[in-house]
Amino acid sequence: MEKWVGRMLSSGNLYSANIRLFPIAPFGPGGLPDNVDNLLITWQSTNTYNAGLDLTTWNKRLEFSFDAYKKVTSDMLLATQLGAYSGLGTAWNDIKTPTTNDGRMTNTGFDIGLTSYNIQNNNFTWKTNIIFSKYKNILNRMNEPNATLPGTFDEYGTKSLVTLSQQGRPLGAFYGYVTDGLFRSQAELNNGIDYGLSIAPGSLWLGDVRFKDLNGDKVVDDKDVTVIGDPNPDFTYGFTNTFSYKGIDLSIFIYGSQGGDIFNYSRRQTEALSSPYNNQLTTVLNRYSANNPNGDLPRYNQWHNNNNRISDRYIEDGSYLRIQNVALGYNLPKSLISKIKVSNARFYVSVQNLYTFTNYSGYDPELGALNNNIRFMNIDNGHYPVPRTFTLGTNIEF
Repeated sequence: MEKWVGRMLSSGNLYSANIRLFPIAPFGPGGLPDNVDNLLITWQSTNTYNAGLDLTTWNKRLEFSFDAYKKVTSDMLLATQLGAYSGLGTAWNDIKTPTTNDGRMTNTGFDIGLTSYNIQNNNFTWKTNIIFSKYKNILNRMNEPNATLPGTFDEYGTKSLVTLSQQGRPLGAFYGYVTDGLFRSQAELNNGIDYGLSIAPGSLWLGDVRFKDLNGDKVVDDKDVTVIGDPNPDFTYGFTNTFSYKGIDLSIFIYGSQGGDIFNYSRRQTEALSSPYNNQLTTVLNRYSANNPNGDLPRYNQWHNNNNRISDRYIEDGSYLRIQNVALGYNLPKSLISKIKVSNARFYVSVQNLYTFTNYSGYDPELGALNNNIRFMNIDNGHYPVPRTFTLGTNIEF
């Protein structure tokens, strides 16, 4: 139910001024202004343009389709960018700035489909279907050239900036520090760059992660964060082969994705190496130590959290090829089933998610959006993997 207080609503929307109600406060129930209204805003608009081509050749043995598209989203609903002088902001405890219609985002791409009837005779048929897709996402314009849409991940009350959407870049690009290996010598520690910590075994020391000074000011700080990955794949594809021999049929479907990055957030806990009481992956056995100076992972470090900064240390290639479905079936001969007044009887066995070829270290490279948030694409925080499913069944028609 909406509760009006002047021009203020206690139920949230973007066009009116809202209030936040508190049932318990030092002087009893009360409320605070939540945002500044803007009664002129409208719905954002989307225009989609398509062009396609379908061809059939070689006596209908080869079918080809091509579809190109462009989707333009304009008048996006964005928070007004105002300076601190206004007393307004976008944080959870701020009085929010007005929402305005501004911003533009473009998705362009194409899909190619190819179907081939390779063999067709009375006893044996073989059909192949291939699909190839490619798209590109760009956030063309925001209400200010330097405006951003931060993707801040809340981990038990600790907020970490993982993605940052900026004008001229893809939505949800990973954002963080760039690593430069580990400190493995005293000379590397004393390289003249200020990392914000003193040089000592209980502070910055051998085996800690070394970050790049991107702007060259001899200080590694938040001015050295940059785009470290893109969750969008270069292209996706699918491949289906269907065979039939007399009463036996076999179908094999594989698909894949190439080039998309994954931020393996779960490794921030399982490879943290900051507490002897936390479960860790077996990969930490190859950490840096006095006995293993060539270890791949940083040393055990309970003194500071620099080694676990949001960085390209957790960026992995999310490319994969998956055998998604294999189905084998058998249709009983008509001469046999007609005796029991059955028109068709088919027995089949199938398996879903048979095997995935990937170099990704997590359970499943096919992630989607974390918490259904488009700014958190391909972030793995313990994503439950797709199960492998075996099915045995029959289809009987009378």
